[in-house]
Amino acid sequence: MANLDDEIDPVKVRSALFALITARLEDAHMFAVKGQPRDLEAADVTNCITEIQSILDEAQIQLDAVGLISPLNSRG
Repeated sequence: MANLDDEIDPVKVRSALFALITARLEDAHMFAVKGQPRDLEAADVTNCITEIQSILDEAQIQLDAVGLISPLNSRG
């Protein structure tokens, strides 16, 4: 069986995770903007909150993954 360090480039994985985090934060931004109108219905506010929380949970998981990958990266 091949060594995983030979098959997976930690730098590429880290970069991809940061790209995913960026995309999800952009999605969170969209819901934050949608939640700003003063006349927004309560159900819509709740939906925006739920969506943002879900996105932040996903981003936290991806950040945790970056933390696990980073020690494998000897290039810093």
